Amino acid sequence: MLKRAAETGLRGRGRGDVATDEPVADCWQTAREATGEPAVVVNANEADPRAMADGLLLAADPFAVIDSAAAVANAIGAPAVVVYVTETDERAYRNATTVANLVESITSVSIDVVVGPDEYMAGEPTMALESLEGSDRLEARVRPPGPEEHGLFGRPTVLHTPRTLAQLRRLALEDGDVPGVDSDPGSRVFDIYGDVTAVATTELETDDTLATLRECVEMDGSMNAACVGGVFGGLTETLDVPANADGLAAAELGTDGPVELLNRGRCPVAFAGRRAAFARKENCGRCVPCREGSKQLTELLRSVYDGDSLIDDIRELARVMERSSICSFGRSAARPVTTALNEFEAEFRAHADGRCPDGECTHS
Repeated sequence: MLKRAAETGLRGRGRGDVATDEPVADCWQTAREATGEPAVVVNANEADPRAMADGLLLAADPFAVIDSAAAVANAIGAPAVVVYVTETDERAYRNATTVANLVESITSVSIDVVVGPDEYMAGEPTMALESLEGSDRLEARVRPPGPEEHGLFGRPTVLHTPRTLAQLRRLALEDGDVPGVDSDPGSRVFDIYGDVTAVATTELETDDTLATLRECVEMDGSMNAACVGGVFGGLTETLDVPANADGLAAAELGTDGPVELLNRGRCPVAFAGRRAAFARKENCGRCVPCREGSKQLTELLRSVYDGDSLIDDIRELARVMERSSICSFGRSAARPVTTALNEFEAEFRAHADGRCPDGECTHS
């Protein structure tokens, strides 16, 4: 399996993966060569109810996830796998426990299924480790060293999401040519929600575009924008974007998977403000760029409603947060704001003049 992962260049999927958008084989090699007995963690703790893919995979096809985790454990010499599930996801916990017992009985790998707090930050890889170690307060860990060198209780630890592990199994069993683009082989899973009549989860080959997602749902009204990549995804006016890591990054969008469709009545300025407020409330508080940056970002956005056009200040603060925060939470927290500015700067200026073009916001 290590050879197959290296041959295909499979990249990690999702914000909870230690190898997010990076080749998983490199992570495995580091864990194998690090000092100490390795461990494997299946990170299925996703507190965002709109990000359904990992919980759905673990609940609906737990064997594809846990059997692959056991194979990774064998590949890196790890005697144990820990499956880490959100405490509110009873179905995933129950099904994972059943399959873990089965896989454990036919392999030499011990497998435990444990629950973690229903908090968004608890899915970040290093804060997942803090949770698994029983920490009362979850805080991001400074890297380097990364978890693959110094992870769970100081052991080299590989954390993969169910999406990564299911994709690994698919590629390992694939006959013939590997689907998708060479730089990001296989497929990616997307959750579609927002102003739609019903939510949907779908899989796209990485040589497809996000425009295909519009065929999977029916919207309430016409699309004004989409937030691609989860809570801290990027806003875009078009879905004509490649469904692979490089294409999404080039468009300044997130790769996490959830895609929120916004209709013509939704204001991008208000949307960006809500995401900044979420970052202010949910961050772990360890590093100054994220803790204080999210506070200042929220206040700067409020000032737009008071008639101040501080767009340059907002952009500079976002750059500091992206470059200086110690984990992916802080580095991506400002992305909804910066991409909203890129796509809808005229609407920010309209708000500074006291009007909301979409009619969602009220000005005193």
